[in-house]
Amino acid sequence: MDKKSDLKAEMDFMDLLRKPSKLFGYSYIYFIVILGGLGYLYVDNLTVIGKNSVSPVVLKDSSAYLQDIALQSPRNLPPVDVMIVSVSTPELMKKGKELFKANCSSCHGDNGEGSGSASVTLNPKPRNFHSLQGWTNGSKISQIYKTLQEGITKNGMASFSYLPPADRFALIHFVRSFTTGHPVDTPQDLQGLETAYQLSKGSNSPGQVPIQIAEKNIVAESSPDVTWITGLAGSIVSGSGNSGEELFVRLTRDKRKALTALVQGGTSTTVGQFIKIVSADPVQIGFRAEVAQLSPAQWTALFQYVNGLRARKG
Repeated sequence: MDKKSDLKAEMDFMDLLRKPSKLFGYSYIYFIVILGGLGYLYVDNLTVIGKNSVSPVVLKDSSAYLQDIALQSPRNLPPVDVMIVSVSTPELMKKGKELFKANCSSCHGDNGEGSGSASVTLNPKPRNFHSLQGWTNGSKISQIYKTLQEGITKNGMASFSYLPPADRFALIHFVRSFTTGHPVDTPQDLQGLETAYQLSKGSNSPGQVPIQIAEKNIVAESSPDVTWITGLAGSIVSGSGNSGEELFVRLTRDKRKALTALVQGGTSTTVGQFIKIVSADPVQIGFRAEVAQLSPAQWTALFQYVNGLRARKG
């Protein structure tokens, strides 16, 4: 009798697949707990960058950061003879000392060692005039003049171009007096200084007003005119029976712009000039393009109407 069918296999792999706990018991639970703990430790030690939890940086519009021009009065810089002022005199030294105290000591210190009250906030530190080393442009008279004229932006050295040339030479002589051994300018160096800055001719520099202040002044000055133009534009309507006014109402896209260009500007004195101004770029000054198709009689009527408005303003 065949009893093989009654015998069970020593290990039923299919049964183990269905019930793995029979092989490992409950040890797999410990593996799950250990893996979970390791995962928690890994995540907990991630940096904010690793967790992708850094708040995104929103860049502001760079056009919002405007650097306006400085307020500057008109300047008349008298001419100097480079060959004369390049020679130190007691008068130049006295003047240079006064200028140094007023303009330079806050950074460079009264004794020129670069230890002024403002030096603590500066990096790099102001120059120590007792040392001949490390001058950006050099310590010749012509080289220091270049520094005073143009400044050194990377070092925080401001330009002293507002000082008259003679005062700058006085300041140079005093600065060079803190130590000896400065290199001497050749005649070619001094002539190059004259060629570069035309010191023998002097200069007249116009004043300048910061843009924001200028805008406010313009707005304030033009406010009465704007009010008048706005009121006038509101009073111009069709149906008045005036052919010129009817043409103006029908052919303008922006009454205020057209009135500003033609009435406020007051640039046309004849019909021919008026036609040229309006036809050159009608849309730009508030008209419709079809204004260019007017007949001579219509141009005359429109011109007379605009001239009447200009006379009312006057």
